[in-house]
Amino acid sequence: MALIRFGIFEADTRSGELHRKGFKVRLQAQPFQVLALLLERPGEVVTRKELTAGLWPDDTFVDFDRGLNKAVNKLREALRDDAEKPRFIETLPQRGYRFIAEVSVSAQRRESLLDVREDIPAASPPRIDSLAVLPLDNHSDDPAQEYFSDGMTEELISAISKIRSLRVISRTSVMMYKGVRKSLPEIARKLRVDAVVEGSVARSGDKIRITAQLIYAPDDRHLWAGRYERELRDVLQLQAEIAQDIARQIHKLVDPKQVSPNPAPRVHPQAFEAVMKANFFRDKMTPAELAKGADLYAEAFAIDPTYAQAYANLSQCLFYMGLFGLGPCGELFLKAKANALKALELDESVAAAQNALAAIHILYEWDWAGAEAECRRGVNLRPGDSAARLHLADYMSIQARHDEAVAEFKRALEFDPISRVFVGYFGLLYYRARRYDESIVQCQKALEIDPYYCNAMWFMALSLEQKGQVSASIAQLEKAVSIAGAPLFTALLGRAYALTGEKTKALEILDGLMTLSQQRYVSPFDIAVVQIGLGDLTPAFQRLEEAYEQRVFRIIELTMPMFDSLRSDPRWQSLVRRIGLPLGDGA
Repeated sequence: MALIRFGIFEADTRSGELHRKGFKVRLQAQPFQVLALLLERPGEVVTRKELTAGLWPDDTFVDFDRGLNKAVNKLREALRDDAEKPRFIETLPQRGYRFIAEVSVSAQRRESLLDVREDIPAASPPRIDSLAVLPLDNHSDDPAQEYFSDGMTEELISAISKIRSLRVISRTSVMMYKGVRKSLPEIARKLRVDAVVEGSVARSGDKIRITAQLIYAPDDRHLWAGRYERELRDVLQLQAEIAQDIARQIHKLVDPKQVSPNPAPRVHPQAFEAVMKANFFRDKMTPAELAKGADLYAEAFAIDPTYAQAYANLSQCLFYMGLFGLGPCGELFLKAKANALKALELDESVAAAQNALAAIHILYEWDWAGAEAECRRGVNLRPGDSAARLHLADYMSIQARHDEAVAEFKRALEFDPISRVFVGYFGLLYYRARRYDESIVQCQKALEIDPYYCNAMWFMALSLEQKGQVSASIAQLEKAVSIAGAPLFTALLGRAYALTGEKTKALEILDGLMTLSQQRYVSPFDIAVVQIGLGDLTPAFQRLEEAYEQRVFRIIELTMPMFDSLRSDPRWQSLVRRIGLPLGDGA
C-alpha cells in the first residue's frame, strides 16, 4: 500500500505522512505506525499484543500498555477522533482496536499545484457570523522562525478583520491556544465563534508558503481549503488574497454584497522580517524587549521608507514605553504621535496608528473633544477592532460616563473574550465606576488566564481596599512587586502600608523611589502616591504639579476612588479642572 484515503484524510505509508485535505498533519512515528497497522486490516480487530509487537522489538523493555495508550491518544488527536463516539478508531476494552471508517487505496499521490483552493461541498451551508484565526503552525525547518509564524497569524487576522460583516477574534485571545491540544469545537465554544481558520506557514529564504482551511466548528465541518506560495515581497498581497478567498466563502453564507479587501502594495522582504521580529519582542511587554522592538521597527522603515505598518507599530511601541514609565511621557508620546501621523500619511487605513492617536488624545494631550471624535472614528471605520472599542470605553470611563463605558467595553470583549489585558482592564473600569465586587470578579478572571498578570493584581487591590479588605489588598500588591518590581506597584504598596499604619515600611519604599529617581526616570506621580498615603500633602502636590508639567498620563487617575480624601483640597480641584476631568462628588 502507498496512499490510503479515509474521510478527509490521506495516509502515505511510504513517506509516513498524514494529510488532511492536502495539508500535512503533524504526527510522530509511533502513532503513525499504529495507524498503518490498523489500516492494513480495516474493519478487523487488531489486538493490543499485535500492535505492541509491531511497535517494539522483542528485546525492548518499556511499559508497553502505557506506550500504546499514549500512541493511540496522539493518533486520535491528529484525526480529531473521539473515543466515546469514534469515527475512525473503535476501542474494544482489554482486546484492541478496530479501524471502522471506509478506506480506499491508491498507488499514486496527486500532484500538488502552486496555489490550490478547494471548496468542500456542504449539504446545508451553515451561517457564519464569527470567526477565529488560530495560531499558524511553523512548518519551516528552523524552529527559530516561530516569531514569523506568530507574526503571520497577526497579519492574517488583520486582513480578515476587514470583512465588516464578520466578528473576528483578536490576536491576544487566539494566541492563548498556541500549542494547546484541544478540539476545535471546544476552542470555538470558549471563543464564542461559529468557525475557525487554521493552517501553517513555511518559509524558505525569500519564499513563503501558507496553507489555510476554514472549518465550521460545531460539527468540525471543512468548508474551504487553500494553499499559496509567493515571494516574501508579495506577502501583503498574499494575506489579502487569503482574506478575499475566505470572504468569498463567507459571503455565500452571510453577506453576498460584502466588498473584498483591496490589493496590497509590495513590501521589502528584509523590512517585513524586521517588523515580524519587532512584533515578537513588543508582545513580551518588558522594558528590554520593548526597546528591542522599537529599534527593529526603525530598522524596518530605514530599509523601506514607504512601509506604513512599521511606523504605526513603532508608534504603538513608544506608547507602551510611555505607559511603563521607561522615559518621560512627554518625549515618548510625542514621538509616538509623529510616527502615527507618518503611518497614516502613507496609508490612512492602518489601524495601529489610528488607535495610537486616539490613546494620545486621551492620555497625553487631554484633548477630550478630539479624543471622543478620534475614538468614534476608529470604531466606525473598524467595528471589529477591540482596541478601538477599548479606547472609546476608556475615554467614557475617565469622563465618568460609566454606564456607557461598561456597555462599550462589553462590545470590545466580544472580539477579545479571553485576553488577560482586556478582561483585567474591565476590572479597572468597574473600579472607576465604584462597582467593586464586579471589579474583583473581572480581575480574578484575568488572573485565571494568567496568574502572573500584575495589572489585574493592582486593579483588584484597589477594589479590595475600598471594601475594607486591606490585608488582601496588600497581599496582591506585594505579589505584584515580587513579580515586576516596577515603581508603579512599589508606590501603591508604599501607600497601602502608610494607610494601615506601617509608616516605617512606607518610608523605606519612598526613600527607595527617591534614590532610584537619581539613577533613572521615575514618574513624580509614583512618588506623590506614597506621600499622599503618608499624609505629606505639600510635597505630594509639588510632585503632582511636576507630573502635570511632564504630561504624565497617570495624573488622570486623580478622580479615582483612591484619591477621594483629596477632593476637598483646592489644589486637587485646580489640577482636575486644568486636566479637564469631571469633578463629581466622589459618591
